[in-house]
Amino acid sequence: MYRLKKLKILFVLSLVINLLLIGVGSFIVNKQGGMAAVKSYFSSDQYTDYYLHKKRLFESFDYDKVDKVFLGDSITDHGELQTYFPGEVVVNRGIVDDETKGVLNRIDEVVKRNPKEVYILIGINDIGEEVDLDVYQKNMEKIIQSFDTKKTKVIVQSILPVNNKEFRNTISNDTVDQFNEALQKLAEENGVQYVNLNQHFETADGQLKKEFTVDGVHLSDEGYDMWMENL
Repeated sequence: MYRLKKLKILFVLSLVINLLLIGVGSFIVNKQGGMAAVKSYFSSDQYTDYYLHKKRLFESFDYDKVDKVFLGDSITDHGELQTYFPGEVVVNRGIVDDETKGVLNRIDEVVKRNPKEVYILIGINDIGEEVDLDVYQKNMEKIIQSFDTKKTKVIVQSILPVNNKEFRNTISNDTVDQFNEALQKLAEENGVQYVNLNQHFETADGQLKKEFTVDGVHLSDEGYDMWMENL
């Protein structure tokens, strides 16, 4: 009888402790942003293996000086950009599928290089993933403000249009234009240079010219030539 009573007491105490732990855990989760934050924390695909590999690789490199950094996504990643600037140290910091949040996650490595110039082209994947314009703007502002503009000239480039007439791309160029308007305003507010590449890349109806692309988004050799000629 005594043993049974003791077991009941232990059961009740265990139940109370578990309820307290659940309550405390719920409070902490709520303070950290709710279940969305938990999902983000435990998501295995927050950053791809390729992204993590490239980030580690970038961090392992050592340079005496850096003249130019090109910072962006696959459009940057796929380019042999150093060939356009013989005699200069040109660093490619593009990662396939990257968005502004990914750039922010690795921006310290770029900043510590103290490059003379940094060319930023990022945003098409934010649009593709339906990132809110407000979130994109805040991320871009943090990226721009990471640099000491007395040491590094920051050049923000327009998000290139896509070709969704001759290729199967679902991104709207109206949205690209909307993001670019906000991007230009953001560059002006932060006192950095904005380069409108699109005037050289788009057709009369706002499509990425076919000769400049391999799939409606990524650039052909002619596209890279046009890009570098207009910086």
